[in-house]
Amino acid sequence: MRRIMILAAGVFLLTACMKEKSVTITVENKSTLTRDNEMVEVSWQLLQEKFKFDKTKSFIIQDEAGQQIPYQVVYNGNTTPELLIFQASFKPGQLSNFEVRRGTPDSVQSLVHARFMKEYKDDISWENDRIAFRMYGPAMEIDPNEQLITGGIDLWVKSTPNLIANQWYQDDLAGIRGLNDIKPEGGDYYSVGRTLGAGAAATYLKDSLYYGNGNFKSYEILDNGPLRTVFKLIYDPYYGADSVLINETRIISLDAGSNLNKIIENYGDIKEPLQIAAGFPYYGNETYDLNAEEGYIAYAQPEDPEKGIIYLGLVSDVALLNTRVLGNQLIGLMNYQPSYMAGKGLIYYSGGGWSKGGFPTLADWNGYVKNFALRVRHPLIVSVH
Repeated sequence: MRRIMILAAGVFLLTACMKEKSVTITVENKSTLTRDNEMVEVSWQLLQEKFKFDKTKSFIIQDEAGQQIPYQVVYNGNTTPELLIFQASFKPGQLSNFEVRRGTPDSVQSLVHARFMKEYKDDISWENDRIAFRMYGPAMEIDPNEQLITGGIDLWVKSTPNLIANQWYQDDLAGIRGLNDIKPEGGDYYSVGRTLGAGAAATYLKDSLYYGNGNFKSYEILDNGPLRTVFKLIYDPYYGADSVLINETRIISLDAGSNLNKIIENYGDIKEPLQIAAGFPYYGNETYDLNAEEGYIAYAQPEDPEKGIIYLGLVSDVALLNTRVLGNQLIGLMNYQPSYMAGKGLIYYSGGGWSKGGFPTLADWNGYVKNFALRVRHPLIVSVH
């Protein structure tokens, strides 16, 4: 009897050890979409339950061919992880398995980066391997040459996968070349001013937009690569549409390979639903394609002989209430519910592209935005076992 008990205990320990050695992540693309380098998100809590490992122990992810896949553990500003993310491609209807097991991962170069530019008027700057952005901070409000107050998002186009925004800043500060100068790899060719820029949001009521009364006042960088950068912007309280007191925080994340940011708007403790508008400057000579029911706006500025065409895009995971031209802006309307206070906020996506940076024609850009909207509505199915 004692030998049987020892044998049973040994089998139990071996089974437990085997369980710790690996876990399988199954990802299924149930849609008819071809999904190239799509980000897969896996709950860290679920992984812990299945794999019994922690952030202090190294591990690797392998695809079905045994190749290592770069990954990132995402904290979203917390002390414990929330997600494990990695990228993979899927054909329509494809089901793929990925193994997570102990091991030392290969070193990878970060494809994303966010930075607070204290030396450059308090900009918050972020980019990935496809596109770059910035927003203006407190110093921009009082700069004698600027005095710009805006919650709009600025867009920098580029044609290189390298992270170059910091070098552009340093070149400008050193007087080597300005941000607006023509460069072979791109530049700051987009004008924001007192608009929504590249897809920021504002409260809306009766054909009017209600902006904040200042640039962001503080920030937190929550995650910073190699596959996703996440940061939070905090604004001073202001009165929005219908004189509602808004305590706005804005969480922006950008994934490697994506031209659109994920934006989470939280307006604090409001009592009644609000409408918010997100969109872009519109002066009457731009081209756009939009579909409120399918939740997207794709937009193109007129072509410049030297700078090419700048594209902008907006995507919602639900139908937009309306899409329209409002004054000098093209907007999509969304509902903001008081219940968002209990979660993280209203989620939508916005950003842009460039004719010299992967989208040679308007049809290419329109197709990208439409496909992005479809992928958001038909997410990958992820399980762990």
